[in-house]
Amino acid sequence: MSRVPSHVLRTAVALDDVRLLYVPVPKAGCTALLWALAELAGLSERDFARSRKLEVTRSLAVHDLFVWGPSLTLEERGSEEREWILHSPDWLRFTVVREPLRRLWSAWVSKLLVREPRFVAMFGDEEWFPTPPSSSEDVLRSFRRFVSALSEQDPAWHDPHWSPQVDLLGTTELAYGHVGRLERVAETLDVLGERVREHGRELPSLPSENRSLLPYVPGVFDHAAHVAGVRFTARDREAFGYEDPQEDPDGPGEAWHAAVSASIPAIRGLIERHQRVGDLHVAVRPADGAPV
Repeated sequence: MSRVPSHVLRTAVALDDVRLLYVPVPKAGCTALLWALAELAGLSERDFARSRKLEVTRSLAVHDLFVWGPSLTLEERGSEEREWILHSPDWLRFTVVREPLRRLWSAWVSKLLVREPRFVAMFGDEEWFPTPPSSSEDVLRSFRRFVSALSEQDPAWHDPHWSPQVDLLGTTELAYGHVGRLERVAETLDVLGERVREHGRELPSLPSENRSLLPYVPGVFDHAAHVAGVRFTARDREAFGYEDPQEDPDGPGEAWHAAVSASIPAIRGLIERHQRVGDLHVAVRPADGAPV
């Protein structure tokens, strides 16, 4: 079999009837896209409600490929069939990427700041892992510490939510028919809509899922974090044509601080709920410790 990144093999969904292969990029609209494709494949919210994957909302359960099943995922196919899906001109292989610095912020807010239990289990002992914030300044300090630590880590340490998109997708090993941008997602929907109509189907509407809890402004990066973030994301910008980001030496303005300060109680409430979700997940784990 040809060499493709493990992320492609582990996460891609393949819809045979419309010859679509989608490789999700975390924090680049993948939850909404997966829900649209799930509906196209005949899966419902009830199907994903039975997921035992450690996700903190029902909408995120769409990432449980066990629910999708072997007929809709790439990893479970035989080697010859995978080769056909990965390389045949009969298939449209597509993905969506995102402006890299915005993606770092979104990943950090949605997974680390609110201390999702899976990420606490994996990274909770790390020096840079955020503690529950009490102010907008706490949020800034924690985020900047995380970004500054990124390039110091071994590549094997990184999680797909903040790993370079070019590494996840393997664009030099795999020929994509469409690489869209989240900032212009309507273009991707046009491509997908045309594709499924060729097969007598209609693309379901894209739901609004997994929105960022806190607003992004360039000033969330101070100078050190900006330099580290630009260095860490350089290959994504080169691969996908994003311009070099401009540094904001003034930092976030008063409106940003006010909005984040107002969100602190909600953030701390989410942290408490996520802690309880983690407790329950441990409680229902089989006695032999096998994952659920």
